[in-house]
Amino acid sequence: MKVDKAKSTQNKVFILCWIAYASAYLCRVNLSVAIPSIQQYFSWSKTSLGLVGSSFFWIYGIGQLINGYLGDRVSGRTFIFIGLMASAITNIIFGFTPIAMGMIILWAINGYFQSMLWGPIIKILTKWFPKEQNTRVSVGISTSMIGGYLLSWSFSYQFLKYASWYWVFIVPGIIVLFYAFVWFFIMKREPYCLIDGLNFNTSIEKELVHKHDEKGLTLSKFIRKNKLWTVAIACIAQGIIKEGISLWGPAFLMEKHHSDTFSSISSILLIPFMNLGGILFSGWLNKKFAYNHKWTIMALFSASILPIFGLLLFVNHSMPVGGLLLGTCSALMYGANTLLLSVIPMDYAKYNKTSTVAGFLNFSCYMGAGISGVLIGAISDYWGWNGILIIWILMAVLGVIMILHSSLSNLAREKVYD
Repeated sequence: MKVDKAKSTQNKVFILCWIAYASAYLCRVNLSVAIPSIQQYFSWSKTSLGLVGSSFFWIYGIGQLINGYLGDRVSGRTFIFIGLMASAITNIIFGFTPIAMGMIILWAINGYFQSMLWGPIIKILTKWFPKEQNTRVSVGISTSMIGGYLLSWSFSYQFLKYASWYWVFIVPGIIVLFYAFVWFFIMKREPYCLIDGLNFNTSIEKELVHKHDEKGLTLSKFIRKNKLWTVAIACIAQGIIKEGISLWGPAFLMEKHHSDTFSSISSILLIPFMNLGGILFSGWLNKKFAYNHKWTIMALFSASILPIFGLLLFVNHSMPVGGLLLGTCSALMYGANTLLLSVIPMDYAKYNKTSTVAGFLNFSCYMGAGISGVLIGAISDYWGWNGILIIWILMAVLGVIMILHSSLSNLAREKVYD
């Protein structure tokens, strides 16, 4: 009975975490659907709108660095409640804002509060589930991103069909504000040890760390000692591709085929479904690689080059083909994202740095995304979309090189300790 109760509690915690992160996407990726309508409504350039998106990415990234560190030291339940509530309120205010600078500032604020979610969620899941389930739990929680995308984009298109752009922000804000309180009153506090019937943390407690004590290292020394800077550069490259598609994918397809929002919806909504496939595929592929996460990540980066070349050659043929190729690239990056930002941080639970590492790598990813947001807008305005595709190819190659360097460094380090 105790085991059944423990597993029931685990499932409840997982579902609450899943809904929390999926609901956050209602107040996050709604901008990408609203961009064409906002541009038409205010007659703004894509460069200006790119700054709105980039402000989110940059502040979100910085917030990940700060809040990832704090997330290992405070209650994840309270931290996530504050993040959801504040993000929801910011979205509601955004819907009433008529000037570009106001939107840039508000979306940056939204980015900070959204950064309070991922690291603490990974920390909570690490405490409630044994290490043997890391890949399964990571893949599972990563599907919340897809659920959030589908809900956000579906709702947003319906709002744009029957109302103006500002409802794309006001209504999701109200929904997420409601769930923030649901989370706070239903979510259980994190256990110091697993509840009776399951040994939650024995896999962490019994795992031996190296003779030197890495728990007391500063963040910068910890990053250097574990060669996390190489993984961080790969995260930047992944962020440029993944979030570039997320922010500009709808506009890319619509401009290439001179279509409006509603005639292109089927091709655009294909992307989140393919992202889900990419996440599930990464779990399967990681198993085939005997859970060697970094070799799996290199394979995903390498494979992403093919659909980008396909976009260079075939995107003008038809919108479904363009959507399929764009979705394939996005799916592969989502697969890499699952391993980079979920599985790898979980490996550092033995140092009590799960949230810190997740925050640092997420910070790196969104620094890349911040560069991507304004860069794509500017290059699209002046040189067209092909220049963006070439940059994505270069970033995929960079990702492979950095993860290979990290993997070889870890092998050398293990030989030293052997």
